[in-house]
Amino acid sequence: MRQGFKPASKGSQKWLQELVNGCPELLNRELAPRLNIAPDAVNWLSPIRDDAYAEYRDGDFLDRLGIDHATVPLKSFWPSQGPQWDGLANAKGGQIILLEAKAHIRELHGGGTEAGPRSLKLIRSSLEATRQFIGVTRSPDWASSAFYQYANRLAYLYFLRELNGIDAFLVFLYFLNAKEMSADNTLVPRTKREWADGGRNEAGIWQDGSRQLKRHLGIPAKHPLSPYIIDVFIDVDAIKAAAD
Repeated sequence: MRQGFKPASKGSQKWLQELVNGCPELLNRELAPRLNIAPDAVNWLSPIRDDAYAEYRDGDFLDRLGIDHATVPLKSFWPSQGPQWDGLANAKGGQIILLEAKAHIRELHGGGTEAGPRSLKLIRSSLEATRQFIGVTRSPDWASSAFYQYANRLAYLYFLRELNGIDAFLVFLYFLNAKEMSADNTLVPRTKREWADGGRNEAGIWQDGSRQLKRHLGIPAKHPLSPYIIDVFIDVDAIKAAAD
């Protein structure tokens, strides 16, 4: 499935659109050393202005990346209406990139899956296979976790790399100083540490950051998928400066 959008007015969607279409070199320079390629070897496929800033999911995200064969078909791993990717790219070295972007601590949080019984059975099976592969020994049910989104992104990386032998990388892009997300900058991270630590929302309730997210899911500090997960931090002020 492909979903087009108008230019976003705020948040991670806005800054990713501006980054990919206006100054992709800021992002590519961060990715290139991890991919062992030159920065100009990254080709962004989504969200692209001439493609209505579309985001892709299910079989369409594979088609967009040019993946026309799979040893294990996606439909046997995940039901329809799976993750919708904020960004997609490929590189001249054959690597593909799946990107999830965040601009506010609250975006790390959400509910578990709302899938029906048949779909839920497949989701739980695939999440369990992922958990076993990366060495999770004890954790809550990923399918009902507040951090289900992070868990299903890891599952897709497992699907591509381990089950299908595709040179895939999962990028978590954390924007800094997206001040339009909060009138008093509450839960708008300014540093890497603030993304990791989390903070209190407007009501004084603690919102966990990325460090607690991984601890909650039981994800080891190092695991077989670690080399293919890239955390990137980009200040929105740098995007603004590049546009001037």
